[in-house]
Amino acid sequence: MTHLKSLFAGNDALSAAERAAMASLRMGGISSVIWVVTERCNLRCIHCYEGGRVTPELSTEEVLKIAERLGEAGRPLTFVSGGEPLLRDDIMILLRKLKDLGIRVILSTNGTLVDEKVARELADLGVDNVAIPLYGPEDVHDAFTRMPGSHERVIKALKLLGDHGLNLTIKTVVARRVLPHIRYLFDVAERYGAKAVYLCDFIPVGRGALLREEIPSKDEWRSLLDWFIDEMILGDAHGGAEIDIGLHPSTAIYVMERLREKGYDTSSAEERMRTRRLSVEGRGFISISPTGDVYLSNYLTDFRLGNALQDDLRELLNHPLYRAAGDSSQLRGRCGSCPYRDMCGGSRVKAYIYTGDLLGEDPTCLIQD
Repeated sequence: MTHLKSLFAGNDALSAAERAAMASLRMGGISSVIWVVTERCNLRCIHCYEGGRVTPELSTEEVLKIAERLGEAGRPLTFVSGGEPLLRDDIMILLRKLKDLGIRVILSTNGTLVDEKVARELADLGVDNVAIPLYGPEDVHDAFTRMPGSHERVIKALKLLGDHGLNLTIKTVVARRVLPHIRYLFDVAERYGAKAVYLCDFIPVGRGALLREEIPSKDEWRSLLDWFIDEMILGDAHGGAEIDIGLHPSTAIYVMERLREKGYDTSSAEERMRTRRLSVEGRGFISISPTGDVYLSNYLTDFRLGNALQDDLRELLNHPLYRAAGDSSQLRGRCGSCPYRDMCGGSRVKAYIYTGDLLGEDPTCLIQD
């Protein structure tokens, strides 16, 4: 996760989440967790990295035990995700437990199951943010999810959740067919008061492996970032919504270089990136699966570190794979020789998916052709 406005424009929309992550990192070594509590889903999104697989799920007692272990590990920023987490009958019980432990919680839901009752419960529990995917206007979104009417449900969910005072994030995937509608996503974010728009680079795994033509080119990414720089980092378009980039750490390096060319001082951003590398694999981030298995990333299920029910989460950070992924001095190829390797680190997810080498170069890097 790379927060461009926070880095370069002094935006503090997500500062509370970042403070929670950094406090947990200092306490137990874990800053943030994506916890996939179920792989069941009521949508059939064309790009889904899970590809429709459904693995066994832990019981209520077991997920509550993992929640306690997260509390013991420093209370990392926790993204409760899926699948569709609202399909779990005990999801409110789990969310309450996490909040009772003092954990900052972001619920990632597709929005189609959010009604008045759900919105009220989430508000009563004090969930810190609700993240909902949106891929464009109705025809584009419904084609992506393969569920007619899903766009309408998302818009209703955003209104309901906003009316109950919940903080919102709009998520999307930067695919070629989504690119023409990025402005629309920020318009929707502004209309419903979303604090951030999270744009994750397209990853060709799961169902997405059949859609490689949707992978944006480097120039398409650069054009998008140039628009962000002119209109939202240097300009004031679309209010205060954060630009949150997923799985593309070199985007921040590109923005930094472009701002330097324009004569802007980027020293504060550089210092922040030196303090905390943009590529989070092996640097405080872990993923937990529906069975409790712990991975370097929810995209890197070949790299199992242990199990959250059986192992102390803090001890898993000593796993050789974890330590290697977080050690920029071990990177190979262009990432290894890059002057920004300690600030960026390249996406370890994409290095492995595209090259088969976890420590190899990230071929999607925007500062090297």
